Amino acid sequence: MAEPKRGTDDKPQENFHAAVSRKDCRRMGKRNNWDLKRTESSGDPILKVWCVFKGPQTTFEDQTYDN
Repeated sequence: MAEPKRGTDDKPQENFHAAVSRKDCRRMGKRNNWDLKRTESSGDPILKVWCVFKGPQTTFEDQTYDN
C-alpha cells in the first residue's frame, strides 16, 4: 500500500488511517469524534482509501497482549 502524502511542518496537522471505503472513513470519524477532511486512493486492493482527518497523527493501541 502506498504511503499517503503527508503535510510539511508549515501545514496543518493531518491524521491518516486506511479503510475499505469512504463510508468506513465517515464511520471511523464519527466513532472517534474526528473531522474528516478528505479521502485519498491508497492503491491497495483491500484497504482502498486513506482517510485524512484534522489533527495530529494517532494510533490504535493494540491491547492483544496486555494483562
